[in-house]
Amino acid sequence: MARPYYDDDYDYYERRRPPRRRKRRRRGGKFIVLLVVLLALGGLYMIKNGGARVLRASDKNIVREYDVDLDALSSRITPEMATGGLGSAEAAELRSAAEDAGGERAEWLEFMAENIAIYTEEAYKTALITPEKTAYALLTPFMSEDPGGADAAIDVEPGEIPYLLQYDSRWAWHGYGSSYMGYTACGPTCLSMAAIGLTGNTSYTPAYIADWAEANGHYVPGAGTAWTLFTDGAAAFGLRGEAISAGREDLEARLERGEVIVASMLPGDFTTSGHFILIVGADAMGFRVYDPNSVALTERYWSFDTLSPQIAQLWSLSV
Repeated sequence: MARPYYDDDYDYYERRRPPRRRKRRRRGGKFIVLLVVLLALGGLYMIKNGGARVLRASDKNIVREYDVDLDALSSRITPEMATGGLGSAEAAELRSAAEDAGGERAEWLEFMAENIAIYTEEAYKTALITPEKTAYALLTPFMSEDPGGADAAIDVEPGEIPYLLQYDSRWAWHGYGSSYMGYTACGPTCLSMAAIGLTGNTSYTPAYIADWAEANGHYVPGAGTAWTLFTDGAAAFGLRGEAISAGREDLEARLERGEVIVASMLPGDFTTSGHFILIVGADAMGFRVYDPNSVALTERYWSFDTLSPQIAQLWSLSV
């Protein structure tokens, strides 16, 4: 910030400074400018090459209350809980991840490795790939389907798109398709965020939309959420859903008009199989996404060049 100009005495003092000292100050100024430029270029490089984690996801609509008592859980394990699907190879991977993790997560991964027989492949992969969901994955064998969550309270300001998680503990074990919402409901959670934000109707919770989607044929057994949820399904919630093919400029223009974009993602940064995310904004730093499965990935800007090769299909949602 430039110094304020006070009076002639200040100006006189500046003019009478020794030339050598003035020269040093100019060099210092040039160094600071150069440093700022280098930092800016470094930031842009990070964004262009996958995104910089420089955002903070709002947690006002997120509840993650997982009661993990390893001793108590051990006492509940019975032979009937064995799934028969995993073995020593998966246990070794969990132990290797525990060595890198440290702390509480390391204890959780060790517990899963020790009791690998009771875990499904989706729980094991979730614990490895999405560190923030380790507690959820660990608890899954001990949970039963919970029909609650459809009437959960969502707090949203006018014009705000709320950030919601599919594994929010209010509906994490609500059944959806072949499993629980925490594993399978990325699609309904994306539509829930868009519907609540665009219409202001907070009754459109992820669990409510998941139940509706399954009852109305928008879940395909063995495959997951059907793409029709974001066109025909969206209409049931007062939205216009349109499949689009958008380049960077068109995508930015749609977001500027107040549309939100659902993206079906291929294996890459967001998934190893398939996944839905919501694109909610863009600025000079890149695109802002709401990933219903990951706070960490939501707290990054994403460049178009990084997102584009991973996108299978886009849908524009508007009122």
